[in-house]
Amino acid sequence: MKICIVHVNAEEVSAPYTQRIVQTFSAAKRDDTELVHRYVRRLKRATDTVFAYPILLNKVDVVDCLLDAALAGVDGAMVACSGDPGVTEARSILSIPVVGPMEASLHLACTYAYKIGIVTVADPSWAEYCHMMVRSCGLMDRLAGIARIEIPSKDAFSRGFVEPESVLREISAKARSLVDLGAGAIVIGSAGLSVIAGAARLSAVPGLGVPIFDCLTTGLKCCELRIDMSRKLGIPEIGRAGFTERLEPKDVDRLRKLFRGADT
Repeated sequence: MKICIVHVNAEEVSAPYTQRIVQTFSAAKRDDTELVHRYVRRLKRATDTVFAYPILLNKVDVVDCLLDAALAGVDGAMVACSGDPGVTEARSILSIPVVGPMEASLHLACTYAYKIGIVTVADPSWAEYCHMMVRSCGLMDRLAGIARIEIPSKDAFSRGFVEPESVLREISAKARSLVDLGAGAIVIGSAGLSVIAGAARLSAVPGLGVPIFDCLTTGLKCCELRIDMSRKLGIPEIGRAGFTERLEPKDVDRLRKLFRGADT
């Protein structure tokens, strides 16, 4: 099967990050899974991805990447971002499984424990975004808490990629604090932290037997599963009776011309 990974920053700023994702995904994917990578055109600052306005603007580029990948013949796709930008919108126009890694991780974690916790970055805006995602997934009564690491993001995603020990210790400490609040499973609500944890195989809170899900690898495995469910069991790629009702290709083309003009 062929899966497209869509990155939420332009390729010139995502290359080192992509290398680490490839290493982690290569160890986790099925032998017959081929990964292809696509990048948005415009967004070039990772720090922009924690603010509402650039998230909104970037969704259009993310959906364009997903549409291009589907037209190129991939079997499924996921967004390499714990905010799941553009996923719902893409599902309404594509006939392949499209996975939001955070949504997938939250629901999967609830099959491992009644109460779940989220470890995320230091930015208060992103912690609140994680809270909003839990609510949108209908899992508020399953949430034990959200814990932010105390290392600023600019340090966690620069020095942390080269010398990850301090970031890993911080993830483990915050996960342990959530266990004290009743969490029986932990989701890492950050793509960057997930890459660090995934590369180090930090899959459980040390000494406690509590699973830790890095959202990116979990999203990849869920994408493989959903492709198999469609192929082997005939289950539709998404429910078409509600908000993800399929928009016809002619209407997609019409709307892209209307809102994008010559830039389509």
